[in-house]
Amino acid sequence: MKRKTTLSLLAVLILGAPSLIAQGVEDYERVYYSNPEPIEVEDGSFKFELGSKNGVAQADHNKFGLTIQNNSNDFIYYDSKETSFKYSFGDKRPTVKPFYISPNDSKTKTLMVNGGDQFRQKEFAVEVGGLYRIPVDGTVEEAPEFQLPASSNNFTSGNFKVILKKYDASTREAKAQFEVTYLGDDLAIVDASNLSVRAKRKKSEEEVVYANDDTKSKANILKKGDKLKFNAVFHIDGRIVDMQFATMHIIWNGTFVETKAIPIAAETINFTMDEALTREKK
Repeated sequence: MKRKTTLSLLAVLILGAPSLIAQGVEDYERVYYSNPEPIEVEDGSFKFELGSKNGVAQADHNKFGLTIQNNSNDFIYYDSKETSFKYSFGDKRPTVKPFYISPNDSKTKTLMVNGGDQFRQKEFAVEVGGLYRIPVDGTVEEAPEFQLPASSNNFTSGNFKVILKKYDASTREAKAQFEVTYLGDDLAIVDASNLSVRAKRKKSEEEVVYANDDTKSKANILKKGDKLKFNAVFHIDGRIVDMQFATMHIIWNGTFVETKAIPIAAETINFTMDEALTREKK
């Protein structure tokens, strides 16, 4: 009878301690995980991919590399506070500064959770929430043309306040630096590569139009109160327009756009212990 009681008690202890005996991770300082298959998401022309790799856990933390591949013409915004690592002992949230992924671009960030000493597990899942689509085809602000040299150094059009900070012009190059502040409650996309300039030919009423020649121009996302400096740079043959003396007008061509963030449904990534790699790294 005494032997039977002892065996029963041992069975209870075994069943009650699955994290130590059933999972078989107590002998390893680090537990390594196999790289899950990428998750591809498609909604019409909007496409992106979630990749994950290099998952590794120690007793007091767990981390892996998350890659977001944006295969669309829209922006993607990611806020890790809405992502959760799922464990039997509860959920944990990583803390990575929010970031944007430009159209047809990708970014990789390390997501890590800590707090406690239970992170060496054979399996865990990550629910990747906090993804947002930011369409580039929002509402274009039809800002008024801006004269160079300036008759006024600033203007406000809709939710965009624009200030001319600097202007220099020579026969070979004209360069204007602006600062825009977004005043709205949604999001703004400012893309100075869209702007152009019009001017009259020498000794003629015929007008010519030239695109912004600033090679560093790119689309930027602004929230309410954000400021952005951007350049308008023009190179026109002096035989056509002598920019040092000419009056020119900037045409904004959709430089300023308002848009809204659209939530993307969360996707779940499942991680499984790579036992061979874990033994190898021991």
